[in-house]
Amino acid sequence: MSSALIFAAGILFLAGVLGLKSRANSGALWRKIVNWLLYALWFGITMMGVSFIYINASVGHVKATSTAVFVFLGASVVLALILARVLGFLSGKKPVGAGTD
Repeated sequence: MSSALIFAAGILFLAGVLGLKSRANSGALWRKIVNWLLYALWFGITMMGVSFIYINASVGHVKATSTAVFVFLGASVVLALILARVLGFLSGKKPVGAGTD
């Protein structure tokens, strides 16, 4: 079961990289670095949260599981919103240098 979860996490990471590649690579070099660091930080926190919740739920630690859901889900949503705003998904306009498709 755990190898399937690791495989799924790898597939999700690759899908995120391929999905964000065109928007994250536009603009200045510092912007590219910030975009990819934010994505890696977001993905890392999200996967740590999923792992923490999975481990605690499997052994019956209800309080730790509910706290992890609150903390990791909250941090993941906040980072996802920041990343979406930086990449231009929430601003309504495309970032400088993005394609016109």
